[in-house]
Amino acid sequence: SQRSMRINVTRNSIKRHRTLGYTTLKRDPLEGWRDSVLGAPRRLLTTLGSLSRDSSPFPASREEPLPSLPVPDLETTMQKYLAQVEAITPGHMEKTRQLVRAFLSGPGPKLQQRLLERRQDKVNWALDWWLADMYLTIPLGLPINSNPGLAAKPKKFSSQTDAATYLARFIMALLDYQEKLDRNELEVEQVKSRDGKTMQPMCMAQHYQILRTYRKPGEMADEHLHLDRSTSGDHIIVAHQNQFYSVPVRASDRGRITEAELMQQLMKIIETPADPRTPPVGILTATKRPIWAKARMELLKNERNRHNLELLEQCLCIVCIDDDVLPVTFNEPYKKEDRWLNDRDYANALHHCLHGGGSRHLGANRWFDKTFHIIIGKDGFWGVTYEHSSGEASSIFNAFEALTEKVDEMPPSEENPVPSHLPAPEKFEWCLSEQSLSDIREAMTAFDALVEDLDLCILWFEDYSKEFIKACSISPDAYIQLALQLTYFRLHGRLVATYESAGIRRFALGRVDVIRAASPESLAWVKAMCQGDPDAQNDAQDEGSKREQRIKELFDLAVQRQTKEISDNIHGYGIDNHLMGLRYTAQETGEPLPELFTDEAFKIVHHFALSTSQVTTRNDAIVGYGPVVPDGYGCAYNLRKNGFIFSVSAFHSDGRTSAKK
Repeated sequence: SQRSMRINVTRNSIKRHRTLGYTTLKRDPLEGWRDSVLGAPRRLLTTLGSLSRDSSPFPASREEPLPSLPVPDLETTMQKYLAQVEAITPGHMEKTRQLVRAFLSGPGPKLQQRLLERRQDKVNWALDWWLADMYLTIPLGLPINSNPGLAAKPKKFSSQTDAATYLARFIMALLDYQEKLDRNELEVEQVKSRDGKTMQPMCMAQHYQILRTYRKPGEMADEHLHLDRSTSGDHIIVAHQNQFYSVPVRASDRGRITEAELMQQLMKIIETPADPRTPPVGILTATKRPIWAKARMELLKNERNRHNLELLEQCLCIVCIDDDVLPVTFNEPYKKEDRWLNDRDYANALHHCLHGGGSRHLGANRWFDKTFHIIIGKDGFWGVTYEHSSGEASSIFNAFEALTEKVDEMPPSEENPVPSHLPAPEKFEWCLSEQSLSDIREAMTAFDALVEDLDLCILWFEDYSKEFIKACSISPDAYIQLALQLTYFRLHGRLVATYESAGIRRFALGRVDVIRAASPESLAWVKAMCQGDPDAQNDAQDEGSKREQRIKELFDLAVQRQTKEISDNIHGYGIDNHLMGLRYTAQETGEPLPELFTDEAFKIVHHFALSTSQVTTRNDAIVGYGPVVPDGYGCAYNLRKNGFIFSVSAFHSDGRTSAKK
């Protein structure tokens, strides 16, 4: 859905936008683009889900073939869909029942059969549709709207050299990780099978995409560039003071550079004086995707710009060295005593990670299209943000934390710096037309408005933890999801479509389906908790212990329903991928869509006003993202042994929502 954003631009910002001191050049022809040294031959343009069986460029498992994602039973999915309508928009129940009956007696079985046939032909019948539906056709800008962030435990650096040494070590560890991936030696993760008696391997394809994928903007739809292992990834891009540098990490004559050499290369960049004339080209990657696609085409008209963009697309990762910090006045802390980094509170750190404070601070010191962004700040800030279409948090954040732990455990370096004969990092020079300068100014304005609109609140809850919930024989995730339903109902008097990502990596090229916490059972419980259930307060004797017993019974039913919802989804029997597949299959027939998919209830059930995700990290960390609809909330929760970390987001422009509440 399109997001309405407040465009509040001060006179000073307008003046600053109009006086950007960039060199304006005449537009150059497109001739020579296809013959560029770093051009198209290095790219593998494909969507993994549309591949035939056994043809994926990324290994799913080293040990044994994984099962393909099942196609759920049609009638079961329809009954689950009706339950969603009952919980979220009961006024539409009568009509929806009629539409479901018409679908089951009409086009439904034929569409189901086509899905079953598609399952026989594809590695994963849902993936290419899911990627398009979830990410690649969404026109919104990536930061806040899509890309999540993780602010890790801050580092204590004694000097710039100390910070550069740590960063060099991390990059060397990342190269080790990449080479392990290239050799297909990553240990296959396992989970318990549905019977709980055996272990089942998980698809590892996401791990192999972290450093090999780039999201290229398009006017109608974005596309993934899957980079060839043998011809890309030999350099990183370092962003510093809105300027980009290409730093080779492998030499053709002797392999990888040393840690000391890399540290010296990083120091050369850090010690480069800021140039106020540096154009904040990176800000273009923050704007809406069709706008960025057009702006990119304008950049491509110049050979120098083409070279820069190709280096960005082909790099291993983006390393963001932030010389500035977000001021403590950037946001209002949830609690005055909240401290994450010096005087900066938890939300301030997450703002830094998600968007860098927009164009006025660090937002142009990014290239949001690239999957993996390492962020290091002069005050010890340490974090990561990533482009979400390439993988899930469980893969990317776990890799980042594991590499961080590896570096933290290393002894002090005894390697004496030696003079380096490596050429200086290649500093990008941009040749910008008047149109490109205008594109940058407009991107700055739009991005700053979005940044100002973001409402973030971090709650570190330590009264009890997941261990207490487990001791009560309750799934901690089901418990948290029901707590969120109760919170939303108390604030807004109703339940809404609730999204929680359910990993389906038990299946080849599996990504996620949707665990839905709004249900008739959860609705009955929250009504009783809020004294809105007639059965809970018919007369005076229904007070006290009887009422408490009634609430407990309703809670138990809601927990049972939610626990089954979790299990169904992670084992491939959720409804969202199935409904999406039926809808796309219907579109491919060329006939009008069944009314089931165009009805108002269908839109309401897919308007995820509460977008949630359990992101459990190895260490204490602040993880979060923005809402997915203008009137919604984003809520990431980190289950810790000592409590829970909730990261809640909303938009100030919607007067009904509040992250702090």
